[in-house]
Amino acid sequence: MVAEAVGSPGVRRRSAEITRDKLLTAAVELFAERGYDGVRVRHIAERAGVTTGAIYAHYADVATLLADAAGRAVDYAVHAVVEGAPSDLGPLLRTFVMHATEKSLSREQALLLEAFVAARRSPRLREVLGEVLQARLRSLEKALCDAQLAGTLRSDLPVKALAWYFYLLPVGLLAGQGAELPAPDRRETFVVLEALLAGLRPVAPPT
Repeated sequence: MVAEAVGSPGVRRRSAEITRDKLLTAAVELFAERGYDGVRVRHIAERAGVTTGAIYAHYADVATLLADAAGRAVDYAVHAVVEGAPSDLGPLLRTFVMHATEKSLSREQALLLEAFVAARRSPRLREVLGEVLQARLRSLEKALCDAQLAGTLRSDLPVKALAWYFYLLPVGLLAGQGAELPAPDRRETFVVLEALLAGLRPVAPPT
């Protein structure tokens, strides 16, 4: 295998991804420690070990960085559905919901809840957070359209409405965890999910 030359597009792209990951990690830590209002660009740069210029090469401002970091809190769920085969929709949606019922919030999940609260006070954060979440919602809509085309999801269901509810369901579960509401037994949760998924499957024609 031929090593890529320093300065090649592939090397630059990976370098940019590494820097972005450092920024996101630093941002998640700082927002968890200080809240959105207590974090400035220079704080993130110092924690990540980069210059403030490196931040502005990736993000327009702190709000944009927070929105990206917060949006990743449910990316595990979106990617599970988007990258899976349409025939696996049932198991993928179970994963989508069940992962959000873990006993403790991850830093990213706690950050998403923080972002929702902060967005009520900051029009700029509300704008960019909405853009970030809508981009992920569109990916989920496409996956559900593919499932309808594959015949694993009822074709009469409005995809936009279905995607909206499935996308916000984990967010609601995270909010319940944040408020320390007792979660139902996992076995009982599976019973409810199975009933829900049964209603989404196409009805087989009578033989």
